Order: sequence, then C-alpha cells, then structure tokens
Amino acid sequence: MRKALCRLATVVVVAALAGCGITDTDALPAGQPVQGGLTASSDRLLRVYFVTQEGTWPVSRPAPAGNRLRQAMAALLAGPTADERARGLITRLPAAPGPVEATTAGGRVRLRLPWQVRNLRSVAVSQLVCTAAAAAAVADPVVEVFEPDVDWPWPVRCDTDGTAVPADRGGSS
Repeated sequence: MRKALCRLATVVVVAALAGCGITDTDALPAGQPVQGGLTASSDRLLRVYFVTQEGTWPVSRPAPAGNRLRQAMAALLAGPTADERARGLITRLPAAPGPVEATTAGGRVRLRLPWQVRNLRSVAVSQLVCTAAAAAAVADPVVEVFEPDVDWPWPVRCDTDGTAVPADRGGSS
C-alpha cells in the first residue's frame, strides 16, 4: 500500500511539473484598439439612463449640435425608444407636470425638478442625476437637485454604478 501511495505521489508531482503541455509564447500583435462607442469626450453621442431589473442602464443617443444638457434631459423625459423597450429598458419617471430645467454653473449641474424628490423612486432620481452628469461638460460634476418651492439644493453625484449618491460620498459618471 505504501509503495502504491509513493508511486501515486510521484505521478502527481511529475504531472504537475509537466504542466498542461502548452508552451509559452511571446506577445503577439492584436491589431488596433477598439474605437468608437461612447467616451467621456464624445461630442456626437448622449448618455441617457433608463432602468432594467438590475438598476439604471445607460444608452447612447445621437447628439445633434446644441445644448447637450437640454437634449439629454429631453431624451430622458421622452422615455426609451421602441427598440430600447424591446430590450427591457423602462423609465421610472412619472409624467412631468412641468419642465425639468437643467443648467451648468461653476462646474456644477443644476436640476430644477417639477416633482418633490420624496415622490420619486430612488432609481428615478438616479436616472435624472446620472443623465445630467453624463451630459455635463465637466468630469464627475456635483448635481444640485432643486425641488419646487425650495431654495436650497440636494448636492449629489452619479457613482460608477449609475446611482445618485450624496456629493460627499464621491462618484464618477
């Protein structure tokens, strides 16, 4: 029995030292890096956030010349296209009783909402904040959310998961 165990151990050690039989190779050329798609510097596409079962999900939309922030908010309020709905994307924003005003000032985005935040689902707030942050001309902006008849904002950011978080917790749109 002991002899059989020694032989088995020897076979295991030899097999481990032999490896899988694939020899090492040098780096091989793989061609040009991927190009296109939505990047932070893209001036031809907007990023608009809709909702899936897992949370918010960005989609790319063409961006004609003009005010990108206004275009992005209009695209968000219009909701997902038929193709996007077919892929399971929805919006959690209710019908707007008035406009969503979006402006930039001092590296911040100001959103004036027609709704009280407490009446919105958290994912709807994330849709608004992340769409506005993605359309801003600055990286990782603070988004100041103003409610009707309230003079002070809620300072928030869009985190890497597409969720609105308090501005002091950081973010990265």
